[in-house]
Amino acid sequence: MGLVGVLLLILGCFAAGAQSLEKTCEKPMLQHGRVPFWYWSDRPINTAITYHCYIDYIPVNKVQDSGYGTATCTENGWDPEPKCLKPCHVSNKVMEENSIRLVFTFVWWFTSTIKHGDSISFTCLQGYGISNSSLLDVKCNDGFFHYPKCTKLVGCGPPPEVPHGEIEQDHKSYEHNSAVTYKCHQNYTLVGEKQISCRNGQWEEPPVCKGPCTLSEEVMEANGIRLDKPLWWRCSPIKHGCIVSFSCAQAYEISNSSLLRAKCNDGVISYPTCLKQQSCGPPPVVPHAKTVQGQIESYEHGSVVTYLCAKYYKLEGKHVTCRNGTWDDPPTCREPCVINGKDLDENNINQIWPLPYKRYVEHGEFIVFYCLEGYDISNKDLLLVWCEQATVEYPKCTETEEGTTQMPFNWRMFDDQLQQRMKTQK
Repeated sequence: MGLVGVLLLILGCFAAGAQSLEKTCEKPMLQHGRVPFWYWSDRPINTAITYHCYIDYIPVNKVQDSGYGTATCTENGWDPEPKCLKPCHVSNKVMEENSIRLVFTFVWWFTSTIKHGDSISFTCLQGYGISNSSLLDVKCNDGFFHYPKCTKLVGCGPPPEVPHGEIEQDHKSYEHNSAVTYKCHQNYTLVGEKQISCRNGQWEEPPVCKGPCTLSEEVMEANGIRLDKPLWWRCSPIKHGCIVSFSCAQAYEISNSSLLRAKCNDGVISYPTCLKQQSCGPPPVVPHAKTVQGQIESYEHGSVVTYLCAKYYKLEGKHVTCRNGTWDDPPTCREPCVINGKDLDENNINQIWPLPYKRYVEHGEFIVFYCLEGYDISNKDLLLVWCEQATVEYPKCTETEEGTTQMPFNWRMFDDQLQQRMKTQK
């Protein structure tokens, strides 16, 4: 490229820059408003103007708490485009055609003009209605709003019949919003709203009259159940919704006791079923014991047999129950301990408790011995012995040396042992 070409290129760049610097925005053509005369000339980029709209018109970019709008000159023109948004005017003709009227507020007593962005409320004329009441509130949008339309409301025919129920006050004709009240026949329960209304030719959903229940002795006998408690006054007769408590008959049982409560549901009760349990033969034989009630060949499920041990034998457990053909584990009669005089002599001891000197001591009771005169034992705790399974561990007292004084007997020495034993038995 020669010198001339370089010069031409530089001149072209300067020319383009000059054109960019000279780019401006023309005076906006504003309807329903005016632009101050000092903004009538073209405005350079990044400068703003202020314009004013006529009364009841709203500028697009309104300056807060004023009636003025602003716009800025950009490379793409004015931003935002200066504009005065039109107000709305209510048409009596359209309102009449749409069967609506204005809901007047304090403002509407002084002006019938609705500015852009403001809302207005309509209501339907008498005898007319609309499916969605929210459509009655409309907002002005640059001189236009959508009028709601109400339609003629029609009455209803006779209200629906309710089985086992009746209408308290019947009429020949029913206009829109007319209401009727239902009541049920004796012992029937009303479920739902007792009063329904006519809504533009359609009745609301009517209530239902639910029937009472009657207990069947045959079904209860077949299901092995009986009435558990007398019926409360609220459930006599057994109306819909009442809960009836049953119990299993003798020799019958059910796996889940909560199933013994049944609710009356429109004349139907779901009866629980208890299963018959097998009977038992004679109760188990317990050595050294007899049954209090005597014995029979067969015992029904749930029967209880109580045992009594022979004299001096101690009963562990008390009774057994027949459960579906099987007896509980039987109790036990624990043998007593026999205090033998020969054993006392061999161990140089004698018995001090229980009194009087009992030969037979029941299982689990304690025995207190003492050393004969001239004999002693190093560990006094050994003089307290418990009868365990007909066995007595006799303590052994040995002869004392001449001149030795025997320690006197004292019950308190056994306090710790007795208290510890009682805690263990608990």
